[in-house]
Amino acid sequence: MTAEIGQAAIFLSVLSGLWAIGFLCFGLRTRNQNAIQSGRNAVLATFVLVSIATGALIYGFVTDDFSMRYVVEVSSAAQPLLYKITALWGRMSGSLLFWLWLLTVAGAVVIWQNHRHTKETNDTLSDYALIPIAVVQLFFIILVTGLVEGVYNPLARFPNGQMAPDGAGMNPLLQTPSMAFHPPTLYIGWIALTVPFAFAVGALASGRVGSEWILRSRRWTLFSWIVLTIGITLGGNWAYRELGWGGYWAWDPVENASFMPWLLGTAYLHSVMIQEKRNMFKLWNILLITLAFQFTLLGTFITRSGIITSVHAFAQSDIGGYFLGFILASTAGVIGLIIYRWRRLKSANRLESLLSRESAFVLNNWLFVGLTLIILWGTLWPIISEAINGEKSSVPEAFFNQVVIIPGLLLLFLTGAGPIISWKKITVNNFQRMFLWPLVIGLAAGALTWGFLALIKEETSLLYSVLCVAASTFVIVAIVAEFYRGAKLRAKRQETSFLNGLNLLIQRNKRRYGGYIIHIGIVILYIGIMGSKGYFLLESKGLRMGESMEVGQFQLTMKDSFEKEFANYRRTGVVFDVAKNGKQVGTMEPARHFYYKTGQGEQDTIESAIRHFGVNDFYIALGSIPPDVKTGGVVNVQAYYNPLIGVVWIGVAVMVLGGIVAIAEKPQRSKDA
Repeated sequence: MTAEIGQAAIFLSVLSGLWAIGFLCFGLRTRNQNAIQSGRNAVLATFVLVSIATGALIYGFVTDDFSMRYVVEVSSAAQPLLYKITALWGRMSGSLLFWLWLLTVAGAVVIWQNHRHTKETNDTLSDYALIPIAVVQLFFIILVTGLVEGVYNPLARFPNGQMAPDGAGMNPLLQTPSMAFHPPTLYIGWIALTVPFAFAVGALASGRVGSEWILRSRRWTLFSWIVLTIGITLGGNWAYRELGWGGYWAWDPVENASFMPWLLGTAYLHSVMIQEKRNMFKLWNILLITLAFQFTLLGTFITRSGIITSVHAFAQSDIGGYFLGFILASTAGVIGLIIYRWRRLKSANRLESLLSRESAFVLNNWLFVGLTLIILWGTLWPIISEAINGEKSSVPEAFFNQVVIIPGLLLLFLTGAGPIISWKKITVNNFQRMFLWPLVIGLAAGALTWGFLALIKEETSLLYSVLCVAASTFVIVAIVAEFYRGAKLRAKRQETSFLNGLNLLIQRNKRRYGGYIIHIGIVILYIGIMGSKGYFLLESKGLRMGESMEVGQFQLTMKDSFEKEFANYRRTGVVFDVAKNGKQVGTMEPARHFYYKTGQGEQDTIESAIRHFGVNDFYIALGSIPPDVKTGGVVNVQAYYNPLIGVVWIGVAVMVLGGIVAIAEKPQRSKDA
């Protein structure tokens, strides 16, 4: 009966979604407060109804209700409880319901956040924003009902009371802790971008295109950026640990689909500062947040249409066409509103100099958008090539690695130059005080790096390494100097210690100095990428029991094998003695997991063994393990030495810390221009 209640809730949410859109539009048009309140209540009702449906599906997983089609497809009785719950987003139908539920949570939170503000000031901006939120909700509701071709209702039962004896089980690659949190984290980040987009549309619809809509949605944008940063990193960590190729980023189409909204969201966070400070770029900011939102839908289109092959993607489905249609229709709606409000979108000021903070932010935006377009081109190239030549041709990882280097280095330099350059126009005094020493020290660090690498005859990524170290040093010196000057001045004014002055400095302007911490994290991340991508070592060899191989300063000796049985899989692996420079440092046990319930027969996954040496990793992955491994069978072994890969994770952690500091700043009120 639970599934039937959930299905009824989904169909009722169609009515509540239509009610919300209709009454909000009518109430705002006629200034009828009762109608507006009725529309708000309908948004809350949609949240309640979709929550009931989502809870019903989770209940079906937990109770092993194998009369439900979706439960049979992605779960099994032996599946651990954690993965029964995370099976909610294990395939398309359930992931769409989960996406919808998060959308309804966002709508309810917007109403809650703006309740007091609206009650005290009779402000309707948030009510205008609720309309696009409700429209997006209704789109997903219609998909989840199962009334459209390409997706079925995730709460549907088998006909005639049929019940399967057991389920097929979830994809083995998804049965890892990283994948229990990676997809929902990305979903949350994407959904959070819907809110600033909705406020932008609301600003256009209401005619209030000043900075108020930006201030009201700033925390949502920062929250989205933080969560997407975490989600993308969890995905990279999953790939590093589970796919057995020793890396964390391969420019896979679905990796790109998660990365492109992050790039556009980052550009938007920088661009809105110019509108707030100089009353410029009103149109550009609306276009930028619209692009960021549309790219979250584009990622879903890529994932679920089947048009591009990916280790992450769902099976091919006709549903991609609905997403593409919605992207085009919603974009056309925004363009129509922009044309309608064209006069109000004109900037009050103009760029006064190419050497100014405004210009640095403009260049920053161009680079972020340019990177997004380059990545989009590479991602969609298989489709483009098929349309031109009749054959799909994939874009190699090397293409992305090469084309992003120059924009990436420029962006790295701007993380230091942007915050310290003057508004309007740089002066000689500003250059000498802010730029001179960071530039000198950065160039010196680059020269030392070139000398050191040339001395040890290391030619791999030499130019990139020199430029990366020089730019990174410049950024660190520039930002640390900003902290030092500000903290020293604050300590002097308050007659307190330097550390207390530093704390007061950050507390008084969390957004600014949180941004600086993010920039420090980006520098650390760049250094980690430089080391792990440019200087890793790989050796591949077939070994028999007792044989050894070398990877740089490491020596591996295969000494034993093992096999262990678990509830829903079998773990088979090999034990290696590991020595570093001839000195024994321990053992490592790479393995493969053979899952019994996968819907496609027995499947196995690579379970890499990773040993940390400070910020460096030694990494072993296995090919197939023959049954006679103990008596002479050959095991294919891949061993990697990944220098500075720990620095990548540290850099992301610092970025997230900076984001948390920045989001803690209380939003200020602003008059619309």
